[in-house]
Amino acid sequence: MSKGSSSSSKKAKKEDKTQLKKGSNHSIEASDYAYDVTAVNNTIRGKSQDVKGKVVFLTFDDGIDPTLTPQVMDILKEYGVHATFFHIGYTITPENGDILKRQITEGHAIANHSLSHNFNLLYPGRVPNQSQITTEVDQTMANFKAILGKDFKTRIFRYPGGHMSWQGLEGTDQALAKQGVQWIDWNMLCGDAEPLSVRPTTSESMMAYMDGSQKYFPETTVKVVLMHDTAGKELTVQTLPQIIEYFKNQGYTFGVLE
Repeated sequence: MSKGSSSSSKKAKKEDKTQLKKGSNHSIEASDYAYDVTAVNNTIRGKSQDVKGKVVFLTFDDGIDPTLTPQVMDILKEYGVHATFFHIGYTITPENGDILKRQITEGHAIANHSLSHNFNLLYPGRVPNQSQITTEVDQTMANFKAILGKDFKTRIFRYPGGHMSWQGLEGTDQALAKQGVQWIDWNMLCGDAEPLSVRPTTSESMMAYMDGSQKYFPETTVKVVLMHDTAGKELTVQTLPQIIEYFKNQGYTFGVLE
C-alpha cells in the first residue's frame, strides 16, 4: 500500500469527536469539560469539595422550545461556552429531533426533567409519587434514545420544582439511584421562573437577582445556574450574553454535567 493511500485510510478512520460518546449524555469532545454530577451535587450542597476551582454550569430547564432553545444555542456558540439542557420528555419529538442532535454536536449535555412536568401527577397533594416519577424518568429516557440512538444515556435528573421544594423524596432518590440516576438542583438562579411579583423584568434586574441568589446556598466557587429556555423566557435569552460575561470576567471555566 502506498503512503498516500495509508494516509487516506487513517483520515477515514479518524474519530469524529462531535459524535455522541457511547453510554453518555454528550459528545466525545465534551468529555474534556464534563464533570460527574454526583461530585458537583455534593460540592454545591456543601457536603464535599469534590470539584475544585471556579467552575460554572449553565443549566436550562423545560425545553425543548423550537424557537427559544436554538436561540440559546446560538448565543452559547457565539461565546464558545457550553450548557446542560434539562428537557421535558413530551418535548422530545421527531419534530424537535434536529435540535437535540445539534446539542450533542455542539458540545452540550442533555439531562432528564421528567416526562410531564405536571406537579399534580408527580407530587399529588405535595406528596411525591415514587412510581410516577421513576416511570416518567424511564419514559423520557426512551424518548431520548428514539432520537439519539441506543448508545445515549443520561444519569442526570432534575425534579420539576427542584428537590429542595419537596419533602419525602428519600425513597424516590434511592429508587433513582438504583437505576443509575442522580438528581441535582442549583445554587444560583436568574429568577425567570419566580412569582411575577419578584420576577426580574429587565436584564439589569435579572443580573442583580442572579448575583444575590448565591447567598441562600453554601459558599463555593462551583456554581450551577438555573435558567429556562421555554416560551415566555425571552428576557433570559436577551440577558444570556451578560450572564456569560459575568462568569468569564470572574475567571470561571464552563462545564457540563455527566
